[in-house]
Amino acid sequence: MVGIRDVARRASVSPGTVSRVLNNDPTLSVAETTKDRIYAAIKELNYDIDKRKYVKRRLPSIGVITTTSKQKELDDPYFNALRIGLEQEARRLHLGLNRVYNLEDNPKTWQDFDKLGAIIIVGTVPETAVKRLSKQNSNIVVIDNPDINQEVDMVYADFDRMTKRVLQLFLEKGHQRIGYIGGYNIDIDEDGEKIYNENEKRLRAYQEFMTSNGLTSQVKLGLWEPLEGKRMMDEWLAEAQELPTAILVGSDPLSVGVYRSLQSANIAIGQDIEIASFDDIEIAEFLTPSLTTVHISAGEIAKAAVRLAKERIEEERQEPVIMTFPSKLVVRESFIPKS
Repeated sequence: MVGIRDVARRASVSPGTVSRVLNNDPTLSVAETTKDRIYAAIKELNYDIDKRKYVKRRLPSIGVITTTSKQKELDDPYFNALRIGLEQEARRLHLGLNRVYNLEDNPKTWQDFDKLGAIIIVGTVPETAVKRLSKQNSNIVVIDNPDINQEVDMVYADFDRMTKRVLQLFLEKGHQRIGYIGGYNIDIDEDGEKIYNENEKRLRAYQEFMTSNGLTSQVKLGLWEPLEGKRMMDEWLAEAQELPTAILVGSDPLSVGVYRSLQSANIAIGQDIEIASFDDIEIAEFLTPSLTTVHISAGEIAKAAVRLAKERIEEERQEPVIMTFPSKLVVRESFIPKS
């Protein structure tokens, strides 16, 4: 029996394009020659349009579920870059992006996702929630949660590799007392309930590295905010008999607080203690001393997620794709690796 994929192969287009042409999708922009080629393939293959299997039509639109609040998206440069990247790529590809759930704000019942073309999840949503969501719509792309064991597309930065690379550079510089300041991993379910845990990518990589090199872990965890960075560093200064000589900080906003604490204690960053961080937000370059940090292409990660969603919408593939985006260390004054 001739199917829509047979027509697509004969016409050298995707099955999604054939479907949208036959459904007179007003948002589809293809050349008339392409349409002629599709209808010619239908005639050659004797494909019965009227008796074709009914498939619920999905709109060329993407829903976004994000674990952050709207305010945090504005305040946090990383999440802000993700949102901008999603919006820019959706516009470029003529995809709607008009349903956004900010789980920290006012979670609503997850429904009608079966009418959307795909769903992009930003942040750590519990795997059970992803499984329930996939019953409504199997076209799911997850950003920044590589631990999901579902048949979904995933896009994330290579935090594990870069964490261990920076720690190796600390070690090569002669540091043995290497500390870590970071935030808890926060899973948020569809009811807005937060689950705090220590299963965070950078922390996990730090602990693995320290163990494998016979070094003692020194860790402080809190929320991912500048004031928390100051609080945790203040605690370290008050409690520790011997401070770390190098600290890896989980994010640049946390580093801002760490800087304030150390500078208030007259500890010279880059001399008495070396610091490296993650994000490479704008302020990193203008701290004193300037902050060595890992640059993460948040906007490009988001754009890749939209492209994967489009492939799912247009039925270009069935197998899940996992994309790891490379990061790079931007060396500044707070930590200069041994040459």
